[in-house]
Amino acid sequence: MADDITRRLIDAAERLMRAGRKAETLTSREIAAEAGVSVGLINYYFGSKNELIGKAAERLFADFNPRWERVTASAKEASEAALKTGADRREATIAALRAGKAELKEILKGLADATVLAGAGNDFGLRRDLMEGEMTQTKFVVPVLRSILPPSTDERELRWAAFFIVAPLQLVFLRNDFLSKWTGTNLDDKKDRDSVFDFLIDRILEPFAGTTGTSSEHIR
Repeated sequence: MADDITRRLIDAAERLMRAGRKAETLTSREIAAEAGVSVGLINYYFGSKNELIGKAAERLFADFNPRWERVTASAKEASEAALKTGADRREATIAALRAGKAELKEILKGLADATVLAGAGNDFGLRRDLMEGEMTQTKFVVPVLRSILPPSTDERELRWAAFFIVAPLQLVFLRNDFLSKWTGTNLDDKKDRDSVFDFLIDRILEPFAGTTGTSSEHIR
């Protein structure tokens, strides 16, 4: 019985967030109504609404785990396709980087969307990882970058690239209000937020191929 109730509550919170509701706007009463249970059961089984939201948020982020492999696959496919058309090794490397970079952008944008929806349910985890933890997200990005950057890339430079991708993006969510005011970018707006990802990833990764960024989008 207890397992069924906790599952229904987590399912309900997840459904509401996937429908576009930010966690911070959800009330315990709404989640309980969606789950078809008494509102008091949220505190009974989870201790607080935020704990429940955190469990539902874990499911949102779990969706991205299989997508990381697509970054590597896209880079490999682009490199092989370029070589088949007669491109030299450097051109194939650039094609691989561009393809992998495009996939990486889409994953990071999706993660940003999920983070915005999860709100406070994920805020503590971001803060702890950035300030006190082992930067696990940065470590996770390293092998992904290794698969799309030129083989000659220095390991230290690769790790710095991973850090410069992850750390600023964490700060975007931890200091959203400050950064929005300081840069004039509405980070709650998906189009504006996506332009930040395009800007960061292009500027960080393009130099590894000896090229310049090609994005025509400007930070808003």
